[in-house]
Amino acid sequence: MKKITLFSLSLAGLVLLAFPHSGKAFELEEEWVIKGGVKYQDGKILRFENGHEVDIKVLDLPKNEKIEWKVTLNGQDQTVNFLGQEKDKSMVGTEGRYLNFYVPYGYRGDIKVEAKSGNETKTWSTKVVDDVYNDGGKSGYFRIDESNDQHTYLDAKWDYQTKTYTATLPETVNGQKVFAWADDYEELKLQKPGVISHSYRGAGAFKILYPIVKAESWLKSKQNWYYQKQGQLVKDAWIKDQGSWYFMDDKGVMFNQTWLHQGSSWYAFKSSGAMISADWLYDNGSWYYLKDSGSMATGWLNDGGTWYYLKDSGSMATGWVKDKGSWYYLKDSGAMATGWIKDNGKWYYLASSGNMLSNTRTPDGYYVDASGAWK
Repeated sequence: MKKITLFSLSLAGLVLLAFPHSGKAFELEEEWVIKGGVKYQDGKILRFENGHEVDIKVLDLPKNEKIEWKVTLNGQDQTVNFLGQEKDKSMVGTEGRYLNFYVPYGYRGDIKVEAKSGNETKTWSTKVVDDVYNDGGKSGYFRIDESNDQHTYLDAKWDYQTKTYTATLPETVNGQKVFAWADDYEELKLQKPGVISHSYRGAGAFKILYPIVKAESWLKSKQNWYYQKQGQLVKDAWIKDQGSWYFMDDKGVMFNQTWLHQGSSWYAFKSSGAMISADWLYDNGSWYYLKDSGSMATGWLNDGGTWYYLKDSGSMATGWVKDKGSWYYLKDSGAMATGWIKDNGKWYYLASSGNMLSNTRTPDGYYVDASGAWK
């Protein structure tokens, strides 16, 4: 809601009753720091829009002087509904006292504020109209968007004691069942049809909601993707959609980082959010393999008839690897070598199983020593 503070306008717009008061000028002064929501005519305030906080300044009255405040709308006392607190505040370097009041959405008409101190009473009056900034004068704290080009405002009740707006969200829209109403002002939240309430926080305007009419669907809000079932966000769980698996975190946001550690397994995801399975992933200079289940592979892997070795970290090994007492050599491609290889100027022989021969003769009659090098 928009915060408006009253500011330095002609006192001709005030109704002032002049009585002596201990040599002090008991005055109310209009001050508007933010001009939005205020309409002027001939230099005077003609009206202001509901949904605003208003401050009325009291000039030159000692802080220990008691003021009795009264706010009426269309002749009906709304002091309990509208009245805020009287506070001290410095305005343009001048210390003073001011009354804060708030006119909720849905209230309109002639408003009058009375301030009584001793034998003096000062009044300030103007008109309150619908907030024309929002959709041509339609008002209501909750706006529901039935479609891209159709929306309505719910009748909302204002409770001054709790400072909340309350309304009822419909169960159907355009003949369709509504599973939930979505609010994505800050982060996506789903609200079931029925009573909804929202507290006034001194900022923000209408609470805008749109209907969820599918039993299951993807929802996008502020670059994040969510998935709902029966009007509830799926959280901290896997979902399968069109043959691909996705993971939703504890806030319901689709997992959009590369890696997820769950239990004792690691999983990786494409930029689309789909889990990678039965495929290689190149990440930060290393290759990884994700199995059919999506879990990251470690140890020996046969892919297309070729053997590879994945370290405990999951990264593909190249060069020499010792496993279960035997040495193996992985080419730059990661493929396990067999037969003769030359490394650092020396020749080594790898059996068909990939293990290096040592202290023996190769199938073609050459002797390799304890290090595996050909002599």
